[in-house]
Amino acid sequence: MFMILSICLTSLGLPGGLSEMTIDSAMSVAGMKGLVAMEGFLISQMENYTAALKNKIDLLESFLQEVQSKREISRSNPREFVAHPLNAFSLIRRLHEDWTQSELLMLNQVGLEHLESIKNVLDEAQPTDMDLNDAINGIIALQQFYNLQPGDIANGLLLGQQYNASLSTLDCQALANACMNTNFDKYALNWYKTAVEHYNDDRDGQVYREVFGFKLPDLYINYTSALISKGFEGTAWNLLRDVSDIDATLWSLRKAVYDVRKIGIPDPTFPITPWIDVAGCQRVWPTRQHQSCHYEKNTSDFLRIAPLKVETLSVKPHIVLYHDVIYDSEISKVKNISLPSLRSPSRILRAEDHNLKLAKIREDPRSPLSLRIKDMTGEDVEEDTDLQIENYGICGFRFYHNDNLESQDQTAKLGDRLTSILFFMNDVALGGAFVFLNANLTIFPQKGSALVWRNLDHSLQPKEDLLQHLSCPVIVGSKWTLVKWLHERPQMFSRPCTNNEEIESA
Repeated sequence: MFMILSICLTSLGLPGGLSEMTIDSAMSVAGMKGLVAMEGFLISQMENYTAALKNKIDLLESFLQEVQSKREISRSNPREFVAHPLNAFSLIRRLHEDWTQSELLMLNQVGLEHLESIKNVLDEAQPTDMDLNDAINGIIALQQFYNLQPGDIANGLLLGQQYNASLSTLDCQALANACMNTNFDKYALNWYKTAVEHYNDDRDGQVYREVFGFKLPDLYINYTSALISKGFEGTAWNLLRDVSDIDATLWSLRKAVYDVRKIGIPDPTFPITPWIDVAGCQRVWPTRQHQSCHYEKNTSDFLRIAPLKVETLSVKPHIVLYHDVIYDSEISKVKNISLPSLRSPSRILRAEDHNLKLAKIREDPRSPLSLRIKDMTGEDVEEDTDLQIENYGICGFRFYHNDNLESQDQTAKLGDRLTSILFFMNDVALGGAFVFLNANLTIFPQKGSALVWRNLDHSLQPKEDLLQHLSCPVIVGSKWTLVKWLHERPQMFSRPCTNNEEIESA
């Protein structure tokens, strides 16, 4: 169906970018490029439609000007006007012919082909309710993880950086309603407050009311209901006091609030989310003494002439960052292969993934990238041929988890995941850090670098507590990562045996 739609829309002049659009659009920034093309197409069709309407109006106005000029003469003295044979003939002919043609012109519905094009696109490719919910959840995650205030978000002020982007009253109202529906009442209060503050009747009023069906009294009613439910009767009454003349319903509501208001009892402090970095997404821990940088040249003969740059971030657990280990050509190749196959994970089975799309790709174990992974880890890559590419969507993140597999998910051939290699394929403008909270580590994406850690200790037991990690929400930008897992059993003969006295990095 989607292929048929793409062909039809292309024949109508739609830019080819729509072909990149996939389902679950909010879950991938790469996939959302098609939405930009889609809106551009809709705008062009509306422009054509309005041009057709304007042309019709211009024709009607030209006819109107002509008959009005005749009318000015006939109005002053109708009897004298029709007494002249030329005027009488012209009047009869106009009423017999011209007005019939003008009636047909008025009845003619212009621009129907443009309306049909818009309808077809919206019917087949319009974002769904689930897409909108994903986008709303992304903004709420942004607020939760970074403790941003709705007013700052709506004004484009994110972590102290001002962006040329903002939210409208309708955007803020949708977020407020969603917060109320999901029991984020305190968030809802601030989003309703922001929606009210952003509304400008001179700018928004007519379009909001007549095109979008927006009713300002409804916004105040919802805001007031939320305030009262949280015990802010005084704030609700003060709000309605200034706007009750807008609508009779608001006047009645104001009176009802006044009747139940607890006179003399002040409202609680209006909720402002405290700046507490619970998840660690904005925490930068002090540099520890054992952190160091070195050149790795011992795992293969090739590294003696082209060593790898390694930054040791932690000893226990052993976590290192390799620099410049995936090249632009390899990144482009992986992205081009994977973009059509990006899919969102199951919303039930992968509950830690939010607004994220991924795809599995196979890499030849003899490719330069595979050999580089072997050089980085000193481990066999022959059996583990799969890589996982990930692209994050609106404020996409992965909540705290371990890379270890459940016993039922392990195979006799591979076993558990021994080593994780996470490649950062681009820089991220803001947000998107990778956090090991229990290891006091926050790593911001650096294009071309790779994080490496081992999920099992020397006894091949999971190091769950130490290695729980989180991929923080992306605030601004598109985050691409590439993950490689090397499993335990193929490493039976490539990794030396260790005893309890040896350190885990041996």
